[in-house]
Amino acid sequence: MPILLPGTEVSIRPEAFRRLRFRPPEDAVLLIAVHDAGLLARHSPHTQLLGFSEGDLAFAAALSEDLLTVESEGGGDPRILLGEAIGVGPRVWDVIWPGELVIDPERGPLATTYQGERPWVVIGTTTDGEPLAAPLNEAGNPKWYTPLLAREEVLMSGSSKDAQLELAHLWSFPGSTPAVGSVAMEARDRVLAELRKYF
Repeated sequence: MPILLPGTEVSIRPEAFRRLRFRPPEDAVLLIAVHDAGLLARHSPHTQLLGFSEGDLAFAAALSEDLLTVESEGGGDPRILLGEAIGVGPRVWDVIWPGELVIDPERGPLATTYQGERPWVVIGTTTDGEPLAAPLNEAGNPKWYTPLLAREEVLMSGSSKDAQLELAHLWSFPGSTPAVGSVAMEARDRVLAELRKYF
């Protein structure tokens, strides 16, 4: 299970950093921002990172603690600032397709990093306006932190399955990442309420 508490300052180990397609700014301070319930997940070292540049939210990534080095214990919970970024920005509800999270998928998975190309739903924004997004997964094992979206609620070409939104796997992506669809209007209030509960 993850053991690093929210507010712990970390760095990404060089061998993992080199494999990431989407990296934090060079000056970013990386802090653990895992949900308290994530600290009870016995079978996974998965955690949530946030990166701050001059105090502004600049980066998000969901990785394994095995890929991190502790820099200092820190203090305070950055999830408060994350909560302020959720549901904000002109791209909220866009469905995007950023591609693989690693530059060399042929080498296999990078710990608990989400694998494969898939659609992601924009649920917020960094201070600089880059999308914060959660991945869509097949709706085979829904949990309280994976809001369900019916197939007709994901408006994109080729969408033909019910899906669940994996809120524990938040990443930030370049603002240039194009939209390939959107979440239907009738689903947005319900999903936003679920986002508010989680973040």
